[in-house]
Amino acid sequence: MPSDSPASRPLDGSRQALLQLLAELCALAGQDAAAPPVLELQLGAVVTRATVGAGPGGDCLHISVRLPRSPPSAYAAQARHSIGGDGFDCMWHADEGCHIVVRRMALAAFRDERSVMDAMLDTADLAQAWQAGMLLDQPAAC
Repeated sequence: MPSDSPASRPLDGSRQALLQLLAELCALAGQDAAAPPVLELQLGAVVTRATVGAGPGGDCLHISVRLPRSPPSAYAAQARHSIGGDGFDCMWHADEGCHIVVRRMALAAFRDERSVMDAMLDTADLAQAWQAGMLLDQPAAC
């Protein structure tokens, strides 16, 4: 018997389907499903946020990852370390002293809730690995 739970309901790649899924996930997480909904997840020391927005090739799932605080020298090191792949942007949040990694993915890439959640987890993992590699390349503090 088919289930109507978000995990088993297929997505059709449309903006409306992903917005509805994000709104349902926000409600399950006890978060306000604003318009557009923004799903926020705390994954260890990082915070991820996912929403639907415009991208260069049309509507995209925007996933942002707020990484833990870094030393100020990490801002300069950012230019030497690429996170790799299209759809990624890395920014320095000067007020918070941390990096924010943003990934944009075409809506057609998502077929169900699991693929959305996997993208959020994968993005967080890639961002943390990028930060770890960058910090390992930093000169030792005097």
